[in-house]
Amino acid sequence: MDLSDQEFFLFREFIRRTAGISIRDNKKYLISQRLEPVVHGRGCQSFGGLYQMMKSDSSGELKDEIITAVTTNETSFFRDTHPFHTFKHHILPQLIDNGRRRNDRFEGSNKLIKIWSAGASTGQEPYSIAILIHEFLENAVRRNISPNNFAILATDISSKIIAGAEKGFYDESQIKRGLLDGYVRKYFQKEGMFWKVRDDIRSMVRFKQLNLTESFKLIGAFNVIFCRNVLIYFDDATKSRIVDQFYDILCDNGFLILGSTESLYGISEKFESGLLDQTIVYQKRRPLPDNA
Repeated sequence: MDLSDQEFFLFREFIRRTAGISIRDNKKYLISQRLEPVVHGRGCQSFGGLYQMMKSDSSGELKDEIITAVTTNETSFFRDTHPFHTFKHHILPQLIDNGRRRNDRFEGSNKLIKIWSAGASTGQEPYSIAILIHEFLENAVRRNISPNNFAILATDISSKIIAGAEKGFYDESQIKRGLLDGYVRKYFQKEGMFWKVRDDIRSMVRFKQLNLTESFKLIGAFNVIFCRNVLIYFDDATKSRIVDQFYDILCDNGFLILGSTESLYGISEKFESGLLDQTIVYQKRRPLPDNA
C-alpha cells in the first residue's frame, strides 16, 4: 500500500502535534510500515481513509492506536544493566541517608522516596526498579525502612500500552531478556503461557497515561527521574521544555538518568552531570552565591 507524500505530511504533523515526536523526511517508509496494519485493521482502503477516520473519531481511541503504532516500545528488564547497578548500589543508599539526615520517619506507609519512570512503555523498567528496591532492603543492615516507603510512578503516552503494563504479564521471550533466573523464580509466577509480576512488586508501581509534551508539574516531586531513550525522539525545543519541567519537580540532591546515547548538552544549563559508577547522572546545578 502506497503512502503518498501528502498523506505522510498529514500523519507526520499529527504525530508532531500530538506526541512531540519529530519524524525526518527519510522516515516515510517507517510510517508506512507502522500504519499499514492499522489501515487494514480498521477496514480502510488507504492511508488517506485512515486519516479521515481519525479526524472524525471523537473517542480518541484511533488517535491513541496510531500513536502506539508509530512509537517505539523497545525495552527489556534491566536494560543496559549499569544504570540499575548504579541505582541499587549508589543512588538508593544516598537517598536513604539523605532522608535520615532530614529526620524522615521511615515507618508505616510514608512514601518518602519517589521515583518516576518516564516513558515506561510495557513496564519492564519500573518493575526492575521495584525488584532492586526489594533486593536492597532485603540485604540492608538497617531495616527501619520498607518497600512501603517507596512510590514508583510509571508513565507513557499510550493508554493502551500503560494498561497492559499495569497487568504485569510477560511472555517467555520478554522474561528471557534481562532477567536472571533467580529473579524470575522470586518475583514472578507462571500463569498459563505467561509470567505475572508478583503482587507486592506490582503494588509499588502506579501507572498513568501522560504526554511529556504537555504540562506535568502537578504530578508531584521526585527523588529520581528515569527518562531513558525517550528524549531522542523530540526536537531540541521540545526537549528543552521537558527538561525544564524535570528541573522543577526534581528534589534537591535528586537524580535524573537519561539513556546512554542522550545528553543535555545544548539543551539545558540547569543541570550538572557526573559519572556515578558507570552511569552519567544529572543533578540540579547549585546556584552561585550572591557575592560570586
